[in-house]
Amino acid sequence: MHGRKASSSKDDKAKLEKVKELIPLVNHLIKKKNEKIYDKEYIEKTSLILRRCPNVQTLWNFRKEYFESLVNTSAPVGEVGKGDEEADCPKHLPHEELKTLMKNENTMVEEIMVKFNKCNDLWFHKLWIIKFGLKNDLMDFSDLMNELEYCKRNFNKDDRNFHCWNYRSYIIACVHIYMKWAKNGKAHIGEAQSGKSSTDESDSSSAQLANQFDVHKSNYELSKTLIERNFSNFSAWFLKYTIRESLICTENELDLIKNAIFTDPFDQSMWEFYRWFLFHKGNDKEEIFFTLLQNNCIYFFFQNLVKANLSKSKCYDDKGREITGEWGKHLVDLNNPHESFESYVYFFKPTDENILLNGQSTYLKFCIFYYKYNLHEPGEVHYGKNVLRDLTVCHDFLSEEDKYEHNIVYPIDLRNFSQNEHFKILLDYDRQGGADAKMDSKSSCVSSFTPLYKYISRSNILLNTAKHMNFASLNLELEQINELLLLESNCKFALFTKLEMLRRLEQFDELFPLLELLKQVDSMRIGYYKDLETELRIQKKVHDYYEDSKMGDKGTLDLSGLNIDNITYPLMIEAFFIPSINLSNNLLSESYTGKCTVNFLYNLRELNLSHNKIKRLVVLMKNLYNLKLLEKLDVSSNALANLDEDLDNYSFVLLPNLKQINISDSNLSALLNQRYKNMSELNTYKVVQDGSKVILSKE
Repeated sequence: MHGRKASSSKDDKAKLEKVKELIPLVNHLIKKKNEKIYDKEYIEKTSLILRRCPNVQTLWNFRKEYFESLVNTSAPVGEVGKGDEEADCPKHLPHEELKTLMKNENTMVEEIMVKFNKCNDLWFHKLWIIKFGLKNDLMDFSDLMNELEYCKRNFNKDDRNFHCWNYRSYIIACVHIYMKWAKNGKAHIGEAQSGKSSTDESDSSSAQLANQFDVHKSNYELSKTLIERNFSNFSAWFLKYTIRESLICTENELDLIKNAIFTDPFDQSMWEFYRWFLFHKGNDKEEIFFTLLQNNCIYFFFQNLVKANLSKSKCYDDKGREITGEWGKHLVDLNNPHESFESYVYFFKPTDENILLNGQSTYLKFCIFYYKYNLHEPGEVHYGKNVLRDLTVCHDFLSEEDKYEHNIVYPIDLRNFSQNEHFKILLDYDRQGGADAKMDSKSSCVSSFTPLYKYISRSNILLNTAKHMNFASLNLELEQINELLLLESNCKFALFTKLEMLRRLEQFDELFPLLELLKQVDSMRIGYYKDLETELRIQKKVHDYYEDSKMGDKGTLDLSGLNIDNITYPLMIEAFFIPSINLSNNLLSESYTGKCTVNFLYNLRELNLSHNKIKRLVVLMKNLYNLKLLEKLDVSSNALANLDEDLDNYSFVLLPNLKQINISDSNLSALLNQRYKNMSELNTYKVVQDGSKVILSKE
């Protein structure tokens, strides 16, 4: 792994012989452990065995129980220094001696690690020593700093030792526990559990060290040191993911990344970080994608599935007074509405209709609470989810209530809503960082919806671009990627990064030839690139629709024959204001998950889904329940139902404005032509047959 040779069979045989020699002694010690006999002779023997074979976890547990017995007045004890010393020990071991004992144990582990630095049992025992020391007031903040230094020395020997990286993350967590605990008037966790307290001088020194420690700076310095020594270290690059913004100089960081990339353009770790730095940095928390107003309801669209806490979410007027109303969401899974905890769209409907309809108020402020579970912040350690849980016992200030809950404070100026007939979009340019050339460009399109498309499109791009980047910055980076490709034309990492840049810059003319090249260079992922090509063709079709002056406000977006098998939200959401969409001759199903973007195009009037793979009209209509303005639906040349369907009891969700459903060339039309040929009405719709056509109509 990582270019290092695995151990030879000769080494494995030697290890096996070593283990065979120790088996009788290990069995004897296990027997003593089960009998809870912690005689110094047996404890010392564990040290001898573990120095030769540290993988015997039972013996490490034996030593743990021994040390725990030293703080238990009822247990017999004996002293073990570094594992080789003999001395009688009183039942009540003095605090300083116990402290020395634990430091010697830690030293013994580090000595064994010189030879066995990839032994999992060693690292976990070392972590146990730290936890035990903290709980019993045997370690202070300086000891935690020493552990971080030990990790640093270990990285100098092996910078990819994942055991050490994990251990360091636990030590950082211990540091945060210690610091929180110091702020609450306790210098050590052990004070609450053992009744001991450290001297004022020790308290002062530890508090001073804790106040000076900065996890962001520590991570930054370590990552800088390791990267400068070896660019190819993903763990070191990963440390930069959560470093405080004030420590990062964007220009210097980009120079460092590109120096690494130009040094070895075929190293994946640097490209992963580079793309994160360009496209995702600062976008860890949820943001509102765009906001719509219809009648007396405000809709909040998100890019991802969000689990909102609607019971805590509030709306206030410009004077800070709470406005009462109903909170709700677009149900993603209608088959299990009670289990649909997440949604892409939430809405608020004020109790007083005059607030929105009659201009009674011009300013509203929303505070929306939501849950997110995958945020990684160095200053926030979720103790309950890792092996440090026992350090939080008896400490209410370390409680993790609402630890995953975040909130969005979102002010709205109602005067900034567009004035189109139905859904009005909030053109909140201030939130998006001011106007941009892409937004203000003149278009030959006569559609009044073009500025609205541009707003949604720009919002989509910005939410998928790092906070510190803009279109000008992306163009500069693109130029340098092109320079690299002149030297290494088949570097798949450079090609893929270029593709992501072009996608955000909407330079479609270059995108598709680049995709074809990627299919050749990176043939292992050809399926992924084909799916990506479909997405890009949809994106280009929507873009071209608004740029075409012939379309106006009533043209049809033609997405037929693109082999589309899935349109997962938010793909194609820019088509929100297009009244008619043709998705015929594709591979779409009825979308059991409800995540198909079509289900969120509330402004849609006509939808063509003919010649797809829709097997159940009932399920399809459930997933289209929010299309209140839909007037025509074409689902011909799909199965739609089973041939043994009971049409006497057949029903589906009724949409208020849906006047016509074309069900020709389907199992449903076959049933109406044969077994139910005398049926004139189906689920309140008249059955109209015109030659080979079968239409459900309300006209």
